[in-house]
Amino acid sequence: MLSPSEKRHLGKDHPVVEATLNNLAMLHSERGQYKEAELLYRRALEIQEKLFGKDHPDVVKHLNNLALVCQNQGKYEEVECYYRRALKIDECKLGPNDPSVAKTKNNLASCLLKQGKYKEAEILYKEILTSAHEKEFGLVDAENKPIWMHAEEREEGELSDNTLYQKQGCGYKASKVDSPIINVTLRNLAALYRRQGKIMAAEMLEECATRSHKQDGSGELNRSGSIAQLRTVLLKKSSNMLDKRLQDRKPPQMHKQLGLFKHMQQKHTK
Repeated sequence: MLSPSEKRHLGKDHPVVEATLNNLAMLHSERGQYKEAELLYRRALEIQEKLFGKDHPDVVKHLNNLALVCQNQGKYEEVECYYRRALKIDECKLGPNDPSVAKTKNNLASCLLKQGKYKEAEILYKEILTSAHEKEFGLVDAENKPIWMHAEEREEGELSDNTLYQKQGCGYKASKVDSPIINVTLRNLAALYRRQGKIMAAEMLEECATRSHKQDGSGELNRSGSIAQLRTVLLKKSSNMLDKRLQDRKPPQMHKQLGLFKHMQQKHTK
């Protein structure tokens, strides 16, 4: 944590304090110290809200961070609240078809599954796939259906053969599953179908996800290294962004604050 002298020098709600709290919370989370990380993320969120307002897009980052550390503690009701709030901000500021909205919906749906809220989760997964479909191929109608509709028709016997299924390349054309989040959504909905006993529908989505994964070369995270390495990259990126932000402001006071921030960061990462 910041020393009293450091807080007095910067002010308790200064952007440098917020950034430092966020970075320290990230380090605690990496070490499995989720309670400590949660407290720091909460404080960083409070500062962010004071600086930019409760509905600012940057607030979503802290909401997602809090959702993750609460999830690691099994606090799924709190996780749900954080993701619902993040989703509301994203939909308002970015629009319903933004990739960030799909990602947050997927995270929220997974949280709902953990709580046994299967129907709510299923609705979200279908919304993600339908939105991706409509973005590429227009509004859904009898001749233009997203992949989950084909899967359910197959399960119900209405899709008696694989003609349409094969014609659309395992549903690839129907859902445009060329992004990691859509691929994950397909697998999650397939798992939910299996839980419901809809085996044929699940298999259709799983095959679609597997083929699209091979085609689009997903798996960047696995190739880039471990989660710990990713967090190190994020910490460095955060520091560089803050460096630029402060360098653009008036010297010499801001340069002095930047030096203090770097000193604090080095002290807490040893």
